[in-house]
Amino acid sequence: MVEAAKPSLRLERDEDLLRDRVVAVIRNAIFTGELPPGKRLIERELVEQIGVSRTSVREALRHLQSESLVESSDSRGLRVSVLTEDAIRQLYEVREPLESAAARLFVMHATEDEVAALAQVGKKLFETSTEPARLDERMAAVLEFDRLLLAGARNPLLSEMLGSITARIHVLRRLSIGAPERAVASAAEYVALVDAIRRRSKRSAAAAAAAHVSAARVAALKVLRARSSET
Repeated sequence: MVEAAKPSLRLERDEDLLRDRVVAVIRNAIFTGELPPGKRLIERELVEQIGVSRTSVREALRHLQSESLVESSDSRGLRVSVLTEDAIRQLYEVREPLESAAARLFVMHATEDEVAALAQVGKKLFETSTEPARLDERMAAVLEFDRLLLAGARNPLLSEMLGSITARIHVLRRLSIGAPERAVASAAEYVALVDAIRRRSKRSAAAAAAAHVSAARVAALKVLRARSSET
């Protein structure tokens, strides 16, 4: 007797895929500054701009709230999350030990091909550091550097922990790296990190990652304070 095939529990839901695409569109607009911190998010306007249903937009905004990229506003609506000094300090306090651990684990587990790929992206970051017009290109390279570093670290738990703050960190990066002097300094920090990784020095790589995050925190706070004094 042939046993009847068991029903599949997998459910293909096109609306889920659509929601993910809407999330990506709005998240990218926040990353690029098209939707700046404090910007009120009106569902009707987003529906018209993106060309999807209100349900898809509402679900996407709910997801972005879970990433802390979107928050409730005083008017009972939603807005792009506003950056505060306390929020920046808290994020970087968590980010520093996690990125140090990622650098150390990358040295321990990454293949030579992965080291070469990371070095190539580091070179791209250096090349774009003195050209403000290539900011978007540079930001994409930063995300790729992070992806390669975590992949080579071979630690899913670390990837999950860093992933939960990556979106908020990326918004701060755009603020700080947008300043020409910070872009150059940041590029030098990436060079130092790649050099330590190439030498397979766990201690130097962890220290270089920590120094980079610490400098990024100072730069982000400096930009935030400058903007606050202008308003």
